[in-house]
Amino acid sequence: MQKRTNEMASQQKSERVVRDAGTGAASHTQFPVSGEKVSVPGATAGKRKEKRNNLDGTQTGSALCPKEGRQVVTKGFTIKPIVPAKKSDVLSVAKAMHREKFGERVKELFDPERDAALKAIQTGIYIGWRSPEYSWDCFRLGDASKCFCGHLLNEHKSYSGISVRVPCAAQSCKCKAFAFIPSRPEEAGEFWLKKRPGFDPAAWRAMCRCKHSHEEHDPTNSHACKKKGCRCQLFESSFVCASCDRHWEQHETFFDTEDSRKKSGLPYGEAYLPFAEMPNLRNAVLTGREGDDSAFKSITKALPSSVNQTSQ
Repeated sequence: MQKRTNEMASQQKSERVVRDAGTGAASHTQFPVSGEKVSVPGATAGKRKEKRNNLDGTQTGSALCPKEGRQVVTKGFTIKPIVPAKKSDVLSVAKAMHREKFGERVKELFDPERDAALKAIQTGIYIGWRSPEYSWDCFRLGDASKCFCGHLLNEHKSYSGISVRVPCAAQSCKCKAFAFIPSRPEEAGEFWLKKRPGFDPAAWRAMCRCKHSHEEHDPTNSHACKKKGCRCQLFESSFVCASCDRHWEQHETFFDTEDSRKKSGLPYGEAYLPFAEMPNLRNAVLTGREGDDSAFKSITKALPSSVNQTSQ
């Protein structure tokens, strides 16, 4: 099937280049490149003070000197040497920035999807969020995924891969079918928010263009806004999917079985893991270490050969 739809669109463009390198490379902060001079706040003033002290015959402890891979620029200021990326792509830049912490950051970013993928492989029920015309999931969903109604998937009634109608089990909730909505800013491409002082990720909510959250909209039908005085009759996301750049309303939540995914040409089994076609990143998602494939070997060892899609 066209080389499994070009290997699932090259593993969803390498999981959208590690969610636009949301591990930090997507920050709007401007980083100096190799060859540029680095301006450190206070360094100029410190130099002037150092010069005055030397003229007075006094000593200062702010002279430049290398120490354990760092340079002391002036008293109270240090910089780490810049190691330029070998390539100009975002992934290489992210690796150059985070170095030994890159694997940990990738694992943290994909923890919810890893857990969802592992459960799907075990149960044979795959829950994904994608645009209907896509042959890959933008996000793999699990029990901790949030519904438009504000409740988690595990707060909804039991489900199978046969029907998408999974109503909410929470008392007084009118939700008739689980509909995924991002619950973390990085899922909506808003990576920079976590860098803001005092930002509370738990308080973040996906917003409509009417400036009210999804929880302030009706969980049924067209999702009209319930806020008094608001004329919004349809939830229109003010954000886009971090994986495909489409709006929330252009996606649907799918409940699939292993058989239905086989027939539709969708990934299943070990191929459903994040970065399944890229061993180093797949290992980083599973263990936090690019060179550690022990978790992956344990997963494949427990799978029957009929479920091992990558070997077919």
